[in-house]
Amino acid sequence: MKPAHNKGQKQKEIRRIRKRQRQIWKEQRELGYIKLDKPIRHGWFKELVITENIERYKNQKYILEIHDCLPKSYWGRSKEEADRKWKAETSKYLINKDIPTLSRRRYNQLNDGAKRLCVPFNYYTEKKKLRLRFYVNLPQNTYKIKFTKAYVTHSKRIDPILESEDALLEQKLLKNEYYKISQKGNGWKDYWQISKYRKEKLKMKKELRSLTKYSIKNIIHEEISWEKN
Repeated sequence: MKPAHNKGQKQKEIRRIRKRQRQIWKEQRELGYIKLDKPIRHGWFKELVITENIERYKNQKYILEIHDCLPKSYWGRSKEEADRKWKAETSKYLINKDIPTLSRRRYNQLNDGAKRLCVPFNYYTEKKKLRLRFYVNLPQNTYKIKFTKAYVTHSKRIDPILESEDALLEQKLLKNEYYKISQKGNGWKDYWQISKYRKEKLKMKKELRSLTKYSIKNIIHEEISWEKN
């Protein structure tokens, strides 16, 4: 009888480990959370909230509909970090406004009354492609942007048996006989293993960089050795 192929057996073992890991992750999610007796202070939110003045407007339901679609808050360990994340979102598409914008897909999901509160604008992506987004033109009295204290109100349930089993399976995948085989099928590329062509290119750049200390006349009229003594 022909013996089983060693590589094939390892691949089966890797599939079994990953299947068990997925089961463990699912069981961990289903454990849920425990509500804390006393909330713990943890950072700040910068958020967009609707004010009481919205009751003065007849189209308040459309304003609330748009508010539900917008990214309303960003968390940070400090006010500065939360403010930085908020500004990064609002200035992402080169629009100098305080309110985040809507994508075309989100805009198409709105009712006609809510669409009338949106203004289209075009912008270019990093790949120089033209895209369309929508700025939200909410009445100024209907919203405000403020900082709010953030609290941790729930704690995740932890099963030490599941945690230990998951760690042991992960350690097994890191063994030499499993590591290379496991990395081939997960779409992950090891960029630390530089190809021969890339090494030669880096070496050439280093050598060209060393020439910057010489003047152009010396490079043209004199012999400069690239070899290190």
